[in-house]
Amino acid sequence: MILALRFSQWGFTLLAGIVLFINSCVSFHTEDAKVERYFGKRQAPVSIHYLDFQGNPSRFIETGLDQKDTLIVFVHGAPGSSNNFFRYLADPVLRQRSRLVALDRLGYGESAPGQAETSIAVQAEQVRQVVRQYDAEFVILVGHSYGGPIVGKYAMDYPEEVSAVVMLAPVNDPDNEPIFWYSYIGRWKATRWMLPAALKVAADEKFSHAEALRAIAGGWKNLSVPVVHIHGRKDGLAPLSNIAFSEKNILPQYLNLIYLENTGHLIPWTDYKIVQEVLLGLLGG
Repeated sequence: MILALRFSQWGFTLLAGIVLFINSCVSFHTEDAKVERYFGKRQAPVSIHYLDFQGNPSRFIETGLDQKDTLIVFVHGAPGSSNNFFRYLADPVLRQRSRLVALDRLGYGESAPGQAETSIAVQAEQVRQVVRQYDAEFVILVGHSYGGPIVGKYAMDYPEEVSAVVMLAPVNDPDNEPIFWYSYIGRWKATRWMLPAALKVAADEKFSHAEALRAIAGGWKNLSVPVVHIHGRKDGLAPLSNIAFSEKNILPQYLNLIYLENTGHLIPWTDYKIVQEVLLGLLGG
C-alpha cells in the first residue's frame, strides 16, 4: 500500500514537472510588443489588428503591407497561434509577392484565449472576417493540422472569395480521428487545472473534432477551387487515412496531393522550402 502510494506521488510529481516544463518552454502566444520586436529585427514592416468577432477579440498580424492584389492567410492548428507562421510572414521573397496574414484562432493567442470554439463553421467565419478586410483579387488560404478543415470549410461556402487552398497535414477524416492517452490530461479534472489555456482549448477541440468534421463532411465534394494537400508519410498525429479521404472526397481536377516520404506532422517547420515553393507556384512562379 505504501509502495503504491509512493508510486502515485512520483507519478503526480512527474506529471506536474512535465506540465511546468511545457508552460516554461512552449509559447502558444506572442504579445504585441514581442511581435513588433520579432519583425523589427528582420526588417519586415508589420501591422497588428484586432477585430470584434461575435463579441470576442480576434487578432491578426500582417506583413507585405505594400501588396494589394494578392493575399495569403495562414491558419494554425491545435494548439498553436499566429506565431507558428512568423517565419513565413518575415520571408522577404513572399513579402515581395503577397500580403501575408496570420491570425490567432478563437481560443488561442490573443483571440479570446481559453475560450474554446469547437465549430469548424464558426472558425471559418472568423477567417472570412479577416479576409474581408482586404480587396485582394487572389486569395490563398493555408491551414495546418486542425486549420486544414477550417480553410476547407471557407472554400466550400465561399468559393468565389478563394483562389486556392493549401492544407498542411490536415485532419479532415471524421472516421479516423485518433485520441491519444495524453489528450485526457486536458479533460481530467485532476490534471486540467495545471495546463495552460491553449492546451485546455486544444483538448476541448480534440474531443469534439470528429463530430465537427462530420458536420462539414458533405461539403468536400463541392469544392471548386485548387486544393494542395501536403502530407508526410511519417505523420503520427494526422493518420494517412486523411490522404485517402482527400482522394475520395475532393474532385480530382482540383486536388494536388504531395507526399513527403520522411516527414511527420510539423510540415510548416520541417518542410519550409517546399511550402514556400508551393505558395510561389500558386502566385505564378
